[in-house]
Amino acid sequence: MTPTLIHRYTIPLQQAIEQLVGKEATDGESFLVDIDGDDLIIDIHGPANVTFRVGDYEYTVDGRAGPGASNEAEKIITEAPEAETRPAEPPPRKGGPLAQRAAIACGEKGFWTFISKKYDVTVASADEAAAWLKAQCGVKSRVDLDYDEAKAANFREIDKSYRLWLEGYD
Repeated sequence: MTPTLIHRYTIPLQQAIEQLVGKEATDGESFLVDIDGDDLIIDIHGPANVTFRVGDYEYTVDGRAGPGASNEAEKIITEAPEAETRPAEPPPRKGGPLAQRAAIACGEKGFWTFISKKYDVTVASADEAAAWLKAQCGVKSRVDLDYDEAKAANFREIDKSYRLWLEGYD
Protein backbone atom coordinates (compact mmCIF):
# COMPACT_ATOMS: atom_id res chain seq x y z
CA MET A 1 0.00 0.00 0.00
CA THR A 2 1.33 3.44 -0.93
CA PRO A 3 0.88 6.22 1.66
CA THR A 4 -1.37 9.08 0.60
CA LEU A 5 -0.33 12.68 1.17
CA ILE A 6 -2.96 14.33 3.34
CA HIS A 7 -1.40 17.70 4.30
CA ARG A 8 1.73 19.59 3.30
CA TYR A 9 2.98 22.62 5.19
CA THR A 10 5.65 24.97 3.92
CA ILE A 11 7.29 27.13 6.58
CA PRO A 12 10.39 29.24 5.91
CA LEU A 13 13.35 27.59 7.68
CA GLN A 14 14.47 30.74 9.51
CA GLN A 15 10.96 31.25 10.91
CA ALA A 16 10.60 27.59 11.92
CA ILE A 17 13.92 27.60 13.78
CA GLU A 18 13.01 30.86 15.55
CA GLN A 19 9.74 29.27 16.71
CA LEU A 20 11.36 26.01 17.81
CA VAL A 21 14.57 27.13 19.51
CA GLY A 22 14.28 30.91 19.88
CA LYS A 23 15.36 33.96 17.95
CA GLU A 24 18.83 34.06 19.53
CA ALA A 25 19.62 30.69 17.92
CA THR A 26 19.19 32.10 14.41
CA ASP A 27 22.42 34.12 14.43
CA GLY A 28 24.33 31.26 12.81
CA GLU A 29 25.61 31.29 9.26
CA SER A 30 23.82 28.13 8.15
CA PHE A 31 21.46 25.43 9.36
CA LEU A 32 21.32 21.69 8.87
CA VAL A 33 17.95 20.09 9.60
CA ASP A 34 17.55 16.31 9.84
CA ILE A 35 15.02 13.82 11.16
CA ASP A 36 16.26 10.85 13.17
CA GLY A 37 13.36 8.58 14.12
CA ASP A 38 10.98 10.78 16.10
CA ASP A 39 13.58 13.51 16.70
CA LEU A 40 14.01 16.72 14.73
CA ILE A 41 17.71 17.67 14.74
CA ILE A 42 18.71 21.27 14.02
CA ASP A 43 22.43 22.03 13.69
CA ILE A 44 23.26 25.73 13.71
CA HIS A 45 26.63 26.47 12.15
CA GLY A 46 28.58 29.53 13.11
CA PRO A 47 28.36 31.51 15.27
CA ALA A 48 28.42 34.71 13.31
CA ASN A 49 29.70 36.58 16.39
CA VAL A 50 31.19 35.58 19.72
CA THR A 51 30.91 38.06 22.59
CA PHE A 52 32.96 37.77 25.74
CA ARG A 53 33.72 39.95 28.73
CA VAL A 54 37.11 40.81 30.26
CA GLY A 55 36.74 42.92 33.38
CA ASP A 56 34.53 45.89 32.56
CA TYR A 57 35.04 45.53 28.81
CA GLU A 58 32.92 43.56 26.37
CA TYR A 59 34.34 42.35 23.06
CA THR A 60 32.67 40.88 20.00
CA VAL A 61 34.77 38.77 17.67
CA ASP A 62 33.70 37.87 14.15
CA GLY A 63 33.54 34.05 14.15
CA ARG A 64 33.69 33.56 10.36
CA ALA A 65 36.74 32.05 8.72
CA GLY A 66 38.07 32.62 5.25
CA PRO A 67 39.48 35.54 3.25
CA GLY A 68 36.77 38.01 4.36
CA ALA A 69 37.18 37.28 8.06
CA SER A 70 38.33 40.10 10.29
CA ASN A 71 40.97 39.72 12.93
CA GLU A 72 39.16 41.28 15.87
CA ALA A 73 41.21 39.24 18.35
CA GLU A 74 44.37 41.10 17.32
CA LYS A 75 42.56 44.43 17.73
CA ILE A 76 41.45 43.41 21.19
CA ILE A 77 44.99 42.68 22.28
CA THR A 78 46.45 45.84 20.77
CA GLU A 79 43.57 48.24 21.39
CA ALA A 80 42.58 47.25 24.90
CA PRO A 81 42.01 50.39 26.97
CA GLU A 82 44.34 51.14 29.84
CA ALA A 83 43.23 49.75 33.18
CA GLU A 84 41.84 52.37 35.50
CA THR A 85 44.05 53.36 38.40
CA ARG A 86 41.31 53.33 41.01
CA PRO A 87 40.44 49.94 42.50
CA ALA A 88 37.26 48.29 41.34
CA GLU A 89 34.31 48.64 43.68
CA PRO A 90 33.32 45.45 45.45
CA PRO A 91 30.04 44.00 44.27
CA PRO A 92 27.02 45.09 46.28
CA ARG A 93 26.26 42.87 49.24
CA LYS A 94 23.08 40.87 48.99
CA GLY A 95 21.02 39.42 51.75
CA GLY A 96 21.38 35.72 52.40
CA PRO A 97 19.38 33.28 54.51
CA LEU A 98 19.57 35.27 57.76
CA ALA A 99 18.42 38.51 56.10
CA GLN A 100 15.60 36.58 54.49
CA ARG A 101 14.53 34.97 57.79
CA ALA A 102 14.66 38.37 59.49
CA ALA A 103 12.52 39.97 56.77
CA ILE A 104 9.94 37.19 56.99
CA ALA A 105 9.81 37.43 60.78
CA CYS A 106 9.37 41.22 60.65
CA GLY A 107 6.34 40.76 58.41
CA GLU A 108 4.64 38.33 60.84
CA LYS A 109 2.14 39.83 63.27
CA GLY A 110 3.10 37.09 65.70
CA PHE A 111 6.61 38.54 65.79
CA TRP A 112 5.19 41.96 66.61
CA THR A 113 3.24 40.43 69.49
CA PHE A 114 6.35 38.55 70.65
CA ILE A 115 8.35 41.81 70.73
CA SER A 116 5.56 43.52 72.69
CA LYS A 117 5.26 40.74 75.28
CA LYS A 118 8.93 39.78 75.68
CA TYR A 119 10.63 43.17 75.27
CA ASP A 120 7.76 45.51 76.27
CA VAL A 121 7.99 47.48 73.01
CA THR A 122 4.91 48.34 70.97
CA VAL A 123 5.24 47.32 67.31
CA ALA A 124 2.41 47.91 64.83
CA SER A 125 4.02 47.35 61.43
CA ALA A 126 6.68 45.39 59.59
CA ASP A 127 8.77 48.57 59.28
CA GLU A 128 8.66 49.13 63.05
CA ALA A 129 9.60 45.49 63.64
CA ALA A 130 12.51 45.83 61.21
CA ALA A 131 13.72 49.03 62.91
CA TRP A 132 13.52 47.35 66.33
CA LEU A 133 15.33 44.23 65.12
CA LYS A 134 18.11 46.24 63.45
CA ALA A 135 18.60 48.24 66.66
CA GLN A 136 18.69 45.05 68.78
CA CYS A 137 21.23 43.41 66.49
CA GLY A 138 23.28 46.57 65.94
CA VAL A 139 22.99 46.61 62.15
CA LYS A 140 22.02 49.27 59.63
CA SER A 141 20.50 46.71 57.27
CA ARG A 142 19.30 43.13 57.68
CA VAL A 143 21.82 42.24 54.95
CA ASP A 144 24.56 42.83 57.57
CA LEU A 145 23.32 39.77 59.45
CA ASP A 146 24.83 37.54 56.77
CA TYR A 147 28.23 39.28 56.90
CA ASP A 148 28.90 39.86 60.63
CA GLU A 149 28.96 36.76 62.82
CA ALA A 150 28.51 38.61 66.15
CA LYS A 151 25.43 40.43 64.87
CA ALA A 152 24.17 37.20 63.32
CA ALA A 153 24.45 35.55 66.73
CA ASN A 154 22.26 38.32 68.20
CA PHE A 155 19.62 37.68 65.55
CA ARG A 156 19.78 33.90 65.99
CA GLU A 157 19.13 34.29 69.72
CA ILE A 158 16.10 36.54 69.11
CA ASP A 159 14.84 34.20 66.37
CA LYS A 160 15.30 31.17 68.62
CA SER A 161 13.33 32.86 71.43
CA TYR A 162 10.59 33.79 68.96
CA ARG A 163 10.34 30.23 67.58
CA LEU A 164 10.16 28.80 71.13
CA TRP A 165 7.52 31.42 72.04
CA LEU A 166 5.47 30.34 69.02
CA GLU A 167 5.58 26.76 70.32
CA GLY A 168 4.27 27.89 73.71
CA TYR A 169 7.54 28.11 75.65
CA ASP A 170 8.21 31.34 77.46
